[in-house]
Amino acid sequence: MALVLEYLPIIAFFVFYKLADIYVATGVLMAGTVLQILGLKLLKHPMTTRHWVAPLVVLGFGTLTLVLHDDWFIKLKVSVIYGAIALFLLGSLLFKRNNPIRSLRGKDLNLPDFVWARLTLAWIAYCVTLACINLYIAHYWSQEAWVNFKVFGILIATFLFILCTELYLHRFINAEQDDQS
Repeated sequence: MALVLEYLPIIAFFVFYKLADIYVATGVLMAGTVLQILGLKLLKHPMTTRHWVAPLVVLGFGTLTLVLHDDWFIKLKVSVIYGAIALFLLGSLLFKRNNPIRSLRGKDLNLPDFVWARLTLAWIAYCVTLACINLYIAHYWSQEAWVNFKVFGILIATFLFILCTELYLHRFINAEQDDQS
């Protein structure tokens, strides 16, 4: 159920964009994001920083979009979120000396530090690249192309990047298992 709640606002955004326009879709995205948080709380789903930051960005940039009647702000939201993720990952590496990717996945995997560092750097590069691509598409392509990129392009790119991440980790998991044998 939590997985459905994760994607419900973006699906609703896409549907209402097709049925109405970017402004109606933005309002629906904002409402859907609030309902998402309420639903996750009701399900007693663990709430992470992401669950609080992303809705604040959606509500902030959505409000600017609706009040100023300018779709640039909702388009910019994607780059702001991915830029914030990249900065968080980089800051965590530089200042805390705590690798956030290792914190998420390292409970189950005992891998060398360099593997986690490479993985985190790859995620930083991915987020920065996605933020830049979003800005380019938002600025130079049509609104409809941007909506399709936001809904489908980012989802497919993220799925493929996660797959590559898992394949990278799998190399080291196999090597670790061979060493233990």
